[in-house]
Amino acid sequence: MGQPSSREKNTVEGEKEETPKTIATQENTEKQPTGLLQRQDKNSGKPRRSFWVRFKTFTFEPPKKVIVEGDTIRLVPILPEPETAVVEKDIPATTEEFTADTAEVPIGKNEAESQTLIPPEELISPLPEAVLAEEPVKIKEESPVATEKLKKGMEKTRNRFWSRLKGLFSFKRGIDESTLEELEDILLGADIGAKSVQKLIHELREAWKSKMITETSQIRDFIKNKLKESLRSPQIDINYSHTSPTVILVVGVNGVGKTTAIAKLANIFIQDGKKVMVAASDTFRAAAVEQLDIWSKRIGAEIVKHQTGSDPAAVAYDALEASIARGIDVVIVDTAGRLHTHENLMNELSKIKRVISKRIPGAPHEVLMVLDATTGQNALSQARMFNQAVNVTGIFLAKLDGTAKGGFVFGMRNEINIPVKYIGLGEKADDIEKFDPDAFVNALFE
Repeated sequence: MGQPSSREKNTVEGEKEETPKTIATQENTEKQPTGLLQRQDKNSGKPRRSFWVRFKTFTFEPPKKVIVEGDTIRLVPILPEPETAVVEKDIPATTEEFTADTAEVPIGKNEAESQTLIPPEELISPLPEAVLAEEPVKIKEESPVATEKLKKGMEKTRNRFWSRLKGLFSFKRGIDESTLEELEDILLGADIGAKSVQKLIHELREAWKSKMITETSQIRDFIKNKLKESLRSPQIDINYSHTSPTVILVVGVNGVGKTTAIAKLANIFIQDGKKVMVAASDTFRAAAVEQLDIWSKRIGAEIVKHQTGSDPAAVAYDALEASIARGIDVVIVDTAGRLHTHENLMNELSKIKRVISKRIPGAPHEVLMVLDATTGQNALSQARMFNQAVNVTGIFLAKLDGTAKGGFVFGMRNEINIPVKYIGLGEKADDIEKFDPDAFVNALFE
């Protein structure tokens, strides 16, 4: 092997030399570095330690403060204060419960950890007594809005009724007797009925004399509210039976659309999830049974039928027997159309009702009379006679979309006290709506 280089010689010699020098200070002593990477300082010419040596031997000293005592100056290290629990002596002890306003969350800790120091129920501050004692705000219920189908079906009646009233309400002027007379003529022309109009004008006159209303612009809302009140009835809903099939007897004169009305009723019950059976008790008209059979298959209802000319009461009885055996929810009994002036036919209708009541006590639960809306006030006399024979409980108002005489509904409710329960607005099975007094009146004014 060759001779060591001059650099290696210096290194070996440097390692043998006692290079560390002790520098005495007031606080500590420091060793002078030696090693392979010694360099000389440019200014002092003394050996300079390498970076790694300096890094390893570097001591981080705490900050110092200057203390002057007479002629002596000393540097004293500033030592950190030991971590001790802080006791707040000035804060008096309290037994009050913490609330969301008084609870303190420690700073510098995880939010989740700090929240566990305080029970969640203590963070909820109680509401003031005034807020707890305050009654809930009552939201005013809006009147039902007429559907587009109802608006379209009421178009002719609305044009006849509202077109003339609109001219009376458009000008803001005082009310006098001539105003009431003009309003009376308009209401009579809308087929509302003499008794209903007289009652409405009497109430309007009393409100005018008592200064409740003073201008023609206020008459509109007054009439609108009174018409709604006159149609409202707790018997609008179908009276369902809870112990047996609900039996609905459908009656009416010839040509009013009973068969189509029955199909619409059956369809709306089926859509509500009920099992429906139809009794084809119109055995007088040859095409009645066949027509009802087609409708039943189309909407998914069961049907009980006999041959043409059979006893209609026997058909109704057989339908009740079958409905009990099959677990049917609703039985709709059709009847032949008859004029209210034919006493024998009206007695036959009473017989069908007695047979139904004998088989199922309390039935029929509903007796619906189908009325043709195009007949207007003439329908009132029909309803009176049928009501005497079978005690009509509700009206199915058919063909409302083809007439301008829909105002007779108010006379039906006020003069005979029979509520309208359903209205027909077309020829399809779903062209039916449950009667809503508010929506019906709104359709007249919209």
